[in-house]
Amino acid sequence: MDNLSLIKKAVEENKLAHFLLFHGSGTEERHKAALNLACLLNCKGKDRPCGECPSCKKIATGNHPDVHIIRPLKTSVGIEQVVQLQEKIYRKHYEGNYRICMIEEAEKLTLPAANALLKISEDPPNDTIIILSTANGEGIISTLQSRAQSIYFAYPSRNEWEYSSEVYYLSGGDPNLACRINGWGVERINQTLTTYLEAVETGDFLKIYSLFPQEKEETLILIEALAATIREKVVKEEVSPQLLKEVGRTAEALRRQANPRLALEVLALKHIEMGGRKIG
Repeated sequence: MDNLSLIKKAVEENKLAHFLLFHGSGTEERHKAALNLACLLNCKGKDRPCGECPSCKKIATGNHPDVHIIRPLKTSVGIEQVVQLQEKIYRKHYEGNYRICMIEEAEKLTLPAANALLKISEDPPNDTIIILSTANGEGIISTLQSRAQSIYFAYPSRNEWEYSSEVYYLSGGDPNLACRINGWGVERINQTLTTYLEAVETGDFLKIYSLFPQEKEETLILIEALAATIREKVVKEEVSPQLLKEVGRTAEALRRQANPRLALEVLALKHIEMGGRKIG
């Protein structure tokens, strides 16, 4: 059963939570699922979602007044954006049965924004669905994760992959990360990741210095590629899950405007101390 069928079944059985976490796969797939959910809940046709009624058409074209999509401004989703959302969702619906609010790249929520969203989740308005959309569910602070009903979207299979095998390995099959790696330079990201892994495996912290200078976006890509590498080894029970948790904490620190160089150096020290010699 695909995700849309599962969501539809939850709606029919009145088991769909007001606070959802869409994670995994690519932004486009999660975005489509959120719009399908919005159509399902607000469709005026007989066979929901019909895709033909005024509500479905407005949702598909991004013109429905009760469907809100929030995206990061520059590098983060800030407190101001969540406050603006809060003002909207407690108002009376304009024309839909449900109000749908999706935050894309939710791993980029600043801590104040995440805390404000947490308060909304504790007392959600009636007939409102809030969706956190992210490739990496571990990038969401634990208090928000615990509040949300998790819906996982599987990554494309190797046969469905549109990039090179090297990018597939570096991204862990994540289409969004693959696109960013391609944009930054596959060889450069691969070399950066290799250098980090060698530093941790050999316990030679001085090798980390050769990674700099480095822009924040490159550091974020490195962190996500590192998470993909470690995640695979955690699944195979080759390394401790704690190694992956430290990567998640570093990503969160970077989203809170931590110094990229300092954050990466601290992560490397922790990985070396934890005995991450099998990390690469």
